[in-house]
Amino acid sequence: MLSSAHRDPRQFPDPHRFGIGRRNTDLLAFGHGPHYCLGAVLGRLEARIAVGSLLDRLPGLSLAHPDEDPSWRPGPIFRGLAHLSLIHT
Repeated sequence: MLSSAHRDPRQFPDPHRFGIGRRNTDLLAFGHGPHYCLGAVLGRLEARIAVGSLLDRLPGLSLAHPDEDPSWRPGPIFRGLAHLSLIHT
């Protein structure tokens, strides 16, 4: 099931925590093999630019509740954030 991807405790020390800095090159977000997304490079570039621009403009941005897990949207196929509370100091 796709929603269980990257939640293997044998691979990640804390698999159920959101870790934006997690390093892993075996991502499933863009598929694999003949089903690999043609827009994967563009999608990664857009995300890098968007997040980089946000952090450049708001250097004091941090999680509002760093000890709490973020709120996730329920769903059997795709897992995504429902919301993520941030503060700017």
